[in-house]
Amino acid sequence: MDLAMAPCNSIYSVCVKSILDEGWIAALQLDPVVTQRYYAGPPRTTLTVRLADQSDMLGLLNRLHNMGLTVLSVELSPTETL
Repeated sequence: MDLAMAPCNSIYSVCVKSILDEGWIAALQLDPVVTQRYYAGPPRTTLTVRLADQSDMLGLLNRLHNMGLTVLSVELSPTETL
């Protein structure tokens, strides 16, 4: 689904190439619904977040970029149950 077509207050899974501890997550200025850290294979963290609109997504992506983190994927959650 195109991000421009996503409904307001959508839930996204954002995966970055790094293990983020609570300090990094606090620096991102967001309150994730779920945080999953994967130590097997390439280290990565998936943040499941609720974002109000496309400008919130752009702000998150800019913060990740400014922190030097590599974004591996961004996915719109298929359900709104979280």
